[in-house]
This record gives sequence, C-alpha cells and structure tokens, in this order.
Amino acid sequence: MKIDVVSTAQQSDAVLVEGKTVAVIDVLRATSVIVTALANGAAKITPAASVEEARKIYAHESEKKLVLLGGERGGEKIEGFHLGNSPLSYTQKTVYQKNIILSTTNGTLAIRNSDFAERLVAVSFLNINFATKTLAESVSSLVIVCAGTNGVFSMDDILCAGMLIDGIAKITPVECCDLGQVAHQFFLSGNSSIKEKLKLCKHLKYLQSLGYDADIDYCLQVGLLDVLPEYHKDGFLALKK
Repeated sequence: MKIDVVSTAQQSDAVLVEGKTVAVIDVLRATSVIVTALANGAAKITPAASVEEARKIYAHESEKKLVLLGGERGGEKIEGFHLGNSPLSYTQKTVYQKNIILSTTNGTLAIRNSDFAERLVAVSFLNINFATKTLAESVSSLVIVCAGTNGVFSMDDILCAGMLIDGIAKITPVECCDLGQVAHQFFLSGNSSIKEKLKLCKHLKYLQSLGYDADIDYCLQVGLLDVLPEYHKDGFLALKK
C-alpha cells in the first residue's frame, strides 16, 4: 500500500485527496468524538467548517429534537451548543439516533478540506484496530490527514498515524512518504506507553490546563471501539464490525 501523510488540516485540499481514500486523524479530540458518538448509536455526524455554518445547518433542520450541535473553539464548548468536544459527553443516552452537527477548531476543518476524497474515514486510537484491518483489506493507496493544532504539527495525531501505518504494514507491504516514515519510527521508538510518548505534546498539555484529563485518558485508549466512521454525502455514518 502506498501511504502519504500530511501534518495539518491546512495542507489537505482537492488536489491532494481527489479520487483517493483518506483517513483523517484528530486524536484530541474530534475524531475521538465522532468514533464515540457513532459507537453509541448516533445516526449521523455532519462536520461544519465554522460555527456559523453549524448554526445555519441546524436552523434548516425540521426535526430539531433529533439534532444536536456539538463542538469547540479554543478547547471550550461553543456558546449555545448542546455539547462541547468531550467524547465522554457523547453517551448513548445523549446521542442515540440523533444527528450531530459538529464544528471544531482543527478536526472538522481537516475533514472538510478532505471531502473531495473518493472515500473518507475518521480514525483515532479508539478505533485504530478496526480501522487498520478495514483499510488494509480494502485499499491500495491511502492519504492520512493529521489535523494538527491551529496549522501546526501535533504529536498526538502523528503518533496515531504511525500506529496506523505499523498495523497496516503487518498485513500488507507499505511504501510511505518521508513523514509517514517519521511517524512510523516515532510509534516504534522505545517501550513507553502512548501517554508517556506524548508527555511533551503541546496540545495535550493545553487540554490538561483546561481540566480535560479524563478526556485525554479516554482518547489515548487503543482499540476500544469496533466502528469506522465513513463519510457519505454530508456526514459520517458508522461502519461496524
């Protein structure tokens, strides 16, 4: 499998992704939210590029009792939204059979910048085992789009990309770009835990400063959920085991 990796949402565009399979990664926390919500029975996740777009989509929904607004700016819940960007708040009781309109600083931008892809999926540590197997068995070329943080490289997303590459390489031979090689080697380096590898991650430390330690611990769990969010028309639906 040929694998390309880009480090930020801003680097993804139609030229890069058109006609290709793309895996978007935003570990802390958008793709973790999407995976969790769909695993807990949400009907669909619609990514919005801006707060204004999210509110506009919501305004046009006829059955508002079946729709939730979720997202963050600067890590905090957007004023007037039902939910923030904490995956722990997307419980089955809250999201079951609901359509969720999600807008985040980095993750949904990465998704929207990649929506010219032939196939678009969302990956996090939470679903990486199922995502690895599904992608290794169904595609010959993959673009991994790491969301990054405000246009800057983020260690958490690159580490997850490295784990995805490593898992695929155990199933089928891979040919990676330079950044893919770096991500893979980062994942393979040392014997420390995921959290230990990310102890210097700036975005992780920022979320800790906001009190989101429980979110971090949850998002860094590996292979917890057997669901692969796949983009169809205007939102993510759940491909399950």
